[in-house]
Amino acid sequence: MEQEWIKAKVINRQMLTDTVIEFSIETYQEVSVIPGQWALFLFEDEQGPFQRIYSIVDHDTDNEKTMLIFAIKLSEHGRWSSFIRKTIIGSEVTIKWVFGNFVVQNTQLPKVFIWTWVGIVPLLNMAKYCMTKKQLFFSVSYKKDLFYEDRIKKIHGLGYEIHITQENIEWYQTWRINFVNQYFDLTTEFYICWNPEVVNDIVWKLSMLWYKRIYIEKF
Repeated sequence: MEQEWIKAKVINRQMLTDTVIEFSIETYQEVSVIPGQWALFLFEDEQGPFQRIYSIVDHDTDNEKTMLIFAIKLSEHGRWSSFIRKTIIGSEVTIKWVFGNFVVQNTQLPKVFIWTWVGIVPLLNMAKYCMTKKQLFFSVSYKKDLFYEDRIKKIHGLGYEIHITQENIEWYQTWRINFVNQYFDLTTEFYICWNPEVVNDIVWKLSMLWYKRIYIEKF
């Protein structure tokens, strides 16, 4: 059955970096969310209606309403970026029901989350609600690109490494993520959200180390 479009209200917006905005909405009805999923937005500008998918950073349901938080990379000329830049708190937006099969598995197996930049979005939600042994690796090129470090530190029971690959800054790893010298139990589940080339490379390296439970999202 075709899902209906539903209305929501913008309740917060703030720039996390020069190019990434946090965008929070509240729906007028309860929405079911599995960590890792995304929502389909319907926008409209002078050229007409268009759609865009955004992954969910966090969610909370209260009094039959659901708050959804997104972290969105803005481009200089994209239609969706122009629309979001103009959208103010209190504006009404339209989304479709939450979708997506890149979700955390309902198991007690240890989990490792690997991402870069806005790839953090679905995996951060997974890590927050996952109650098993868990570890994350987050990589950006420069300190100015780093965001949600505070959210990472607040996730209970989460081990993490933050890599800044193009600068040497105290307290951060200064090299690219490397799994050759890491040890994980062979039952470990890996969740990877990165660009296609890097995802393929990481999957190949993990496969060579005999890891089988690998889940990916390419962007």
